[in-house]
Amino acid sequence: MNDIVIASEIYQSVSRNCDDLNELPNDGENNDICGEELVVWNEYPMEEIGVIEENEDINSIENEFEPFVGQCFLSEEEAFIFYKNYANRYGFTIRKGRFVTKNGENVRRDFFCHREGRQQLKRVDLSKEQRNRISTRCECKAHLRITLRKSFDIFPREWHVTKFVINHNHDLLSPSEVRFLPANRVITKEDKDRILLLKKGGLSVRQIIRVMELEKGVKHGDLPFFKRNIHNLYVKLRRMHAMNDAMGLLQLCKVAKEKNSKFQYAYTTDEEGRLEHIFWAPTPCFDWYQKYGDVVVFDTTYKVNAYDMPFGIFVGINNHGKTILFGCALLRNETTSAFQWLMKTFANLMKKSPKAILTDQDPWISEAISKELPFTKHAFCIWHITAKFSGWFTAILRSQYSNWCMDFYKLYKLDSCEEFEHQWFQVMAKYDMLTNKHVSGLYQIKHFWVPCYLRGYFFGGMTTTGRSESINAFINRFVSSHINLTQFIEQVDLAIEDIEQTQSHDTMLEKYRGSSLRTLSPIEEQAHSVLTPYAFKIFQEEFGRATQYSVLQENGIEFVLQYYQEKTNQKHLVLWDGEMTSCSCKNFEFWGILCRHTLSVFIHKDCYQIPSLYLPPRWCRETSLGGKELIVLSDENLVDKENMVDANDAIDGDCFVHCPPLSKTKGRPKQKRMKGGKELGKQKRTCGFCKHVGHNISTCPEKEKEKENSTSSNGANKMKNCTSIDMGLNPIFYLKC
Repeated sequence: MNDIVIASEIYQSVSRNCDDLNELPNDGENNDICGEELVVWNEYPMEEIGVIEENEDINSIENEFEPFVGQCFLSEEEAFIFYKNYANRYGFTIRKGRFVTKNGENVRRDFFCHREGRQQLKRVDLSKEQRNRISTRCECKAHLRITLRKSFDIFPREWHVTKFVINHNHDLLSPSEVRFLPANRVITKEDKDRILLLKKGGLSVRQIIRVMELEKGVKHGDLPFFKRNIHNLYVKLRRMHAMNDAMGLLQLCKVAKEKNSKFQYAYTTDEEGRLEHIFWAPTPCFDWYQKYGDVVVFDTTYKVNAYDMPFGIFVGINNHGKTILFGCALLRNETTSAFQWLMKTFANLMKKSPKAILTDQDPWISEAISKELPFTKHAFCIWHITAKFSGWFTAILRSQYSNWCMDFYKLYKLDSCEEFEHQWFQVMAKYDMLTNKHVSGLYQIKHFWVPCYLRGYFFGGMTTTGRSESINAFINRFVSSHINLTQFIEQVDLAIEDIEQTQSHDTMLEKYRGSSLRTLSPIEEQAHSVLTPYAFKIFQEEFGRATQYSVLQENGIEFVLQYYQEKTNQKHLVLWDGEMTSCSCKNFEFWGILCRHTLSVFIHKDCYQIPSLYLPPRWCRETSLGGKELIVLSDENLVDKENMVDANDAIDGDCFVHCPPLSKTKGRPKQKRMKGGKELGKQKRTCGFCKHVGHNISTCPEKEKEKENSTSSNGANKMKNCTSIDMGLNPIFYLKC
């Protein structure tokens, strides 16, 4: 019986205390009422809600998850999570609001509906671009108030629910719609690490979401975050590292240079100390260039990273016929000065200039190459030229366009410059195109694209920049527009490692599989033992067609050959003195592999051994070289120190290199709204006594002067009033005199 009475008294005491704590006094000294506090909801995980059994009362389950006055929690965060789960069940979300402190400790906290409060007018700064997002606040009064209190001396202090307003003045969402609210789009630390790992692996945002859905075993679209949240995460991380992006890039290059002196890089800065141009060549690229740098393909059709800098690449072809990378560059713009710096830096850092270079038809690149690489043969990609033909000539030639293309192709395949000059005017006159400006322009630059003018130089058989474009697509698998400069170089290094693996695999295949012989000729056996499978396949094709040519004339070392079914009078002149040979087709000079005409003369003269001069090392197997370098480096062309930035000084802190300017976003520029009303600024308060600005009536100097000058005849006014505070009474008993 006594236990029942004690329990009843405790319950009544708790109820009285809860009613008293609905409003805490604020004496202005110990209690501080703080404003609204914004928090990041991602820090609070969602709790699992149990499944309702069939025989269980639904109303009892709902009441179990509904807050009530007098409910206790061990911590403020526990109360927040409980109310947040309740909000998710009923179609809204919450945020932390006002709190009260006492002696530096929080003693009361309010949790509001996310639509609490009224929309505030936003100050507009005309110097900045701002978004005018619509506010969702509608003065909803639903909230939960918890208070830190102690029931009895034997109980610890706990957070008690002292006020709970359940009604909302807006429509609530369904459980399937609540997850779309911004507060419920949660990216936990584990999910963040997983997203960054998949991003580093080259996956797109859509692929990352699909992989995480499969890993978590949820339906498509049921993750607690969306594509926009991942994009926002990328932007947040990029802004965190934006200030040190350029310095991080240079530090990475410096570390690579310290590890291996063959790593080459150089950069320039503008007047404001921002990174302007940078070129780098990792150690494998430097070694590849020393072996196979006789011909280079340069292309800048690829742009990447947030700075929208053109990405220039120097690529070539190795002895297995595979595309290899020689160096990379990020340029601020595509101007003649930028390309001049790049070409000069490339030749200096790589210790030599290429013998031939292939680019697209860019006048700025052509001017830069002519100035900085005067001894390098420059050629244009034929694909970039012919791709414009339909726009140039379709409307003019109409039905004759196909025939014109066929005749142009025959002109393109001619081996003799004299024949080209003779037939060019005949073909153009046939279609009445001699006065066409495009035809005249093509003829003026014939030395850059006509094969008969280029076949005297080694190009490895390349006539297009397709190799650089293919490596662009290859690198595109590793990079995206969200990565910074440092990550971009790291991802390019992954592409280089992949090229190394491919080259090692090709070397293994030439030992393991090799090539098959078609004949028992000693010439074919010699080529098979020296050349790589790629080069031997080309040689085998030429050697197989050598028997299709007959020697018409033989005059000492001169041999005139003709195809056995040749309908025209085209003949080929071969010179062979037993040691040196040359052909009018210049296939060896262009490809580095003997042509069918020369091999036909070898068979005719019973030559069974190819001179080593005509088995160039760049097409030979690595095992046949005996470990010797293909090209010996010389110190004649050293790096021009006067035109390069001292990287060590900049990285060591003497000069801070800033990031390049960010690229402009696509789309229509945001319009700035004119300010009006209260947005123009609040009116300054004036003094109620003197009507001046800068003080109030209690601190008005005019009022103080008036008091000093006033008479003191009334003794009652001079008498000091005794207050209840002086008597030690409660302030509520204070009486004004």
